[in-house]
Amino acid sequence: MEPVGLVYPCEFPVKVFVRPDAEVEKRLQDLVRTHLQPEAALEIERRASAQGKYLCLTLIFVAEDEAHLTRITTAIKADPGVVLSL
Repeated sequence: MEPVGLVYPCEFPVKVFVRPDAEVEKRLQDLVRTHLQPEAALEIERRASAQGKYLCLTLIFVAEDEAHLTRITTAIKADPGVVLSL
């Protein structure tokens, strides 16, 4: 049996670790929105690290296809405020 990949379009979460900074959060939100249709939903969950040095943002959106997902994740990883992206 072959492994089954994602079936597009699908809801996809990207976890992004940043230092707490409202400007970085806003920039990442705007960045992802530039890759989505105007009416598309973007859900953002926030969780601070135990000592508050880092913030984990989970950006949840609908990926239309693999190329769409790759464009978004590549753009996120390239942002200078991102410490780690999963």
